[in-house]
Amino acid sequence: MSATLVRSRKDAASLSSKGNTTALRPAKTTAAMAASTGYTMADVAKHDKEGDAWVTVADKVYDISQWVRRHPGGSMVLLQYAGRDITDAFRAYHGPVGKAPKTLASYYVGELVDADHDASDAASDADETSSTSSASASTSTSASEELPSHVAAFRELVAGLEGEFKTDYVHYIKLGACLAAVFAAAVYCVAAPGTGIWTHMLGAVLLGMFWQQTMFIGHDAGHGAITHSYGRDFLIGLVVGNLCNGVGITWWTTTHNVHHCACNSLECDPDIQHMPVLAVTPKYFDSVWSLYHKRRMTFDRAARWLVSFQHYSFYPIMAVARFNLYVQTLILLATAKDMKPQRRALEFGVMCAYFTWLATLVSCLPTAGERVAFLLISHAVGGLIHVQICLSHFSRKIFDGRPESHKWVDMQLSGTMDIDCPPWMDWFHGGLQFQTEHHLVPRMPRHKLRKFRTEVVQPFCAKHGLAHDSPTFWAANVEVWRTLKASALAAKLSPAFVHAVNLEG
Repeated sequence: MSATLVRSRKDAASLSSKGNTTALRPAKTTAAMAASTGYTMADVAKHDKEGDAWVTVADKVYDISQWVRRHPGGSMVLLQYAGRDITDAFRAYHGPVGKAPKTLASYYVGELVDADHDASDAASDADETSSTSSASASTSTSASEELPSHVAAFRELVAGLEGEFKTDYVHYIKLGACLAAVFAAAVYCVAAPGTGIWTHMLGAVLLGMFWQQTMFIGHDAGHGAITHSYGRDFLIGLVVGNLCNGVGITWWTTTHNVHHCACNSLECDPDIQHMPVLAVTPKYFDSVWSLYHKRRMTFDRAARWLVSFQHYSFYPIMAVARFNLYVQTLILLATAKDMKPQRRALEFGVMCAYFTWLATLVSCLPTAGERVAFLLISHAVGGLIHVQICLSHFSRKIFDGRPESHKWVDMQLSGTMDIDCPPWMDWFHGGLQFQTEHHLVPRMPRHKLRKFRTEVVQPFCAKHGLAHDSPTFWAANVEVWRTLKASALAAKLSPAFVHAVNLEG
C-alpha cells in the first residue's frame, strides 16, 4: 500500500484529471446551456431547503432539488448539505466513474466563481474549466485556491486512493465460514438432545457473538465497502442485516449515512440523539429540534430523571438496545414515504424470516425462564457492538447546526477517535477500532484500515498538525462514562444555570 500511496500523492492531479473529468463533466448540451452562468457560494447558499437544494462539488454547481427524494442513500444526507459544498462527502461515498457521478452531472447548472467574478468571467473560462479535472482539488480554480492546506492535501490524497478500495474476498470467505460455525454451534447447544441449562446459555453467548460479528459485515455492506456495487452490497446487507440480525439494511443506511456526513452534529446526527434516556451533552437540555427525526427532543421532568443516572444505566441500555433496533426498523418500513413498494415488501418478508427462525430456536428451550434468560443473554452479548459504536463518538466534540463547507476532515477528526488495540484483537472490534480512518474514507475495506492508519492517516495528521486520538478500549470506556456522568450531574442543576452554561459553550 505504501508505494502506491506515495505515487498517488505525487500523481494525484493527473490521476484525477484522467479518471474524474469524464465522470463529473456534464453532458455537452448541459455544459453549453450553463456555460455563461457563474454562481458564488452566496448564491448557492440561498438554495438550502427541501424543494430548492443546490450543492457544489469541485467548483461546479448542481441543482439536486429533484434528486433528493430519489437518492438511494436517503434524502436527509443531501438536505443537510443543501446550499453548501459537498465535495468531500460525495467523494467519500462515490468513485470517479459510475452511476453516481453521471447522475450528478445531469443536474449541473454552472460554475462556482469568486464573489468578485462576474458572469462574463465564468463564460470565458467555461470551455477551459470543462476540459480540466472537475474532481481534482489540486486543479480546481475559484473556491479551492483559498482552502486550508490540509483540506486541499486531503482531497489530493483521496484522488489517488481508488486503487486501494479493492476488497480481498478471501478475508470475507474465511470470516463467513467462522461465523457459520459459530451459528451452528449456537443452534446445537440449544437443540441437541440431552443438553442442560448451562449448555443452553452457552448457546446464547455464541448467538450473541454471531450477531455482533455479522453486524460488522452489515456495516461494511451498508458502506458499499465489500463488492463496491450498490446492488450486490444491498443483497449482502439484506442477508446479514435483515435475515441474520433483524436490523433492516435500509434503516441502517438511512441513519448511518446521515451520521457519517454530519458526525456529532447536535441537531443532525441520529447516533447521538438518544433523548430522553441519554444526553451526551447538556445542550440537549434546551429541548433541541432534531433535523433527522423532525421533532423536538423535549427535556421534561421524565427526561431529567432518566438522564440524571445515565452513567449507571448506559451499559444496561446497551444490553437491550437490539430490541429498539427491531422496533426502529419496523417503524421505518411501515412509514417511509420514499421507499419503493417492492423493496418494502422484500425487507418486511426477510424480517419475518428472522423472527421465525429466532422464535423456532427459542421454542426448543424447555421452560419460559430459560427462554427469557436466553434472549436477554444473547442480546446483551450482541449489544457489545452498540457500546463499541458509542465509544468512538460520545466523548468527542459536538457542534451545532448542519455540517459546514470544506470541514469534512476537521469534523471527522474532532467527532471520532480510534481504539488502540493489538492486531490479534482486530476481529473483536470489526473495523470500528479505526473509526477515524473509516469516517474519513468509508469505502476503504476494513481489512486495510490498520495499514491505512499507520502509513497514511497518522503521517497526514502529523504533517498538518491535526489531532488523531487513539485511547485503549478501557480508557475509551472511562471517557464515555465521565462524559455521561458530567451531563447527569448537570441534569440535577437548575435549568437556568444549565442554559447559561450552554450559552457560554
